[in-house]
Amino acid sequence: MAKIVGIDYGAKMSGNTVLAHYTNDQVTFSQVDKKKDADTWLRKELISIQADIVYLDAPLSLPAAYYNNGDSYHYREADKLTRAMSPMFLGGLTARAMSLKHALKPLTFHEIYPAFFQSEIVQSIHYKVDIHLFIAELHHKERFVLAQQPQNWHQVDALIALLIGTRHQENRHQEIGNPAEGIIII
Repeated sequence: MAKIVGIDYGAKMSGNTVLAHYTNDQVTFSQVDKKKDADTWLRKELISIQADIVYLDAPLSLPAAYYNNGDSYHYREADKLTRAMSPMFLGGLTARAMSLKHALKPLTFHEIYPAFFQSEIVQSIHYKVDIHLFIAELHHKERFVLAQQPQNWHQVDALIALLIGTRHQENRHQEIGNPAEGIIII
C-alpha cells in the first residue's frame, strides 16, 4: 500500500509548513521550526518516512496561457471553480511547490485545497474559528484517529490534505479543473 502524506505548505521560513501522515493507522503531525528552511526540512521528512504520494496545498502548475493555450495569465480553470488564489499571485510559493515536485520526481504529487474541501464537504461554521469543534465535525464526515490533537490551523489543514489523499486513494474524491492545465483534488 502506498504511503501518503498531506502537507500544508507555508512560507519558507515561517514555521507554518506541516506534514501529516499515518503511523500505525493514526494521524501524526510534523511541523517545521520557525526560521528553518521548510523546503530542506520537507525533503528530509518525505525521504525519512518513505512517502510515495504527496497531497500538497499549493499550486503545482501555471495557467494554460503560459503554454500558448488560452488567454488567462492569472487563473487556471481549477482556481476559478474553487475560488482559489491565482498561482501568479502566490508567485514564490507556486515556484517552490513546482520545484519541490521536480526535485522529488520519484514521488507522485497532487494539488489539493483544504478551504474548498471544507466549504464543499465539511461545511462547518467552525473552520478557522474553533479547532476542537471543527475536528469533531470533520470526524463526523471522515474517519480518522489522531495520535495527538492539532495545535494550530496549519496542522488542521495538513490533516485535511491527508484526508483528501485518503479519499483519492479510495476513489471517493472529486477532480476540479482541466487535466491539461492542472487539477485540484478534493
